[in-house]
Amino acid sequence: MAPRSLILLPATAAILVGLAGCAPTAVAESSPPPSDAPTTPSAEPSDPATPTSVPIDADCEALVSPDAMYAYNPNFGWVEDWQPESGTPAADAVDLDGVACQWLNQTSGDTIDLSVASLDGDGLEALKNAAVEESTMVPTYGDEAYFEVVDGIGTAIVFDRSYWLVVSSGYFFEPGDATEIVESALSALP
Repeated sequence: MAPRSLILLPATAAILVGLAGCAPTAVAESSPPPSDAPTTPSAEPSDPATPTSVPIDADCEALVSPDAMYAYNPNFGWVEDWQPESGTPAADAVDLDGVACQWLNQTSGDTIDLSVASLDGDGLEALKNAAVEESTMVPTYGDEAYFEVVDGIGTAIVFDRSYWLVVSSGYFFEPGDATEIVESALSALP
């Protein structure tokens, strides 16, 4: 070990001496010219985790008309004062100035939940990334769509233009089961 240490010391010393010759020289500090213009603080960047949304100007009966729902299944009726449960996509859509709707099957008590929000590019991209990780991509509807079944509830997650549309129901066993509802809502959006 001793001979190896002796070889490294002179080599290290030579490198340090060589670098010493490359030491930066002092540069005279210059101050910016005085300005009479008032200084304004720069705008704080927005939190990238908070997407920018555009309010949706449509109600539930415009998104899925009574006739469209009747054609899908005549037992479903719109729940007028439905409030989505916190932490659900529907609650998130409402928080983003979107719309959340629910229809109740008068016979079975099953529901169809629909939510839609319009987001900026970064917000939409974050939701798409989450959908990729949690669901399976399907070529069924919209510009980009995903579908999953969890605990007997099928959920279609659809991205179309700037819209994020989520439709869930125990009636959705496969992507095609939600097609009529998704197409009705997408066609109602400007």
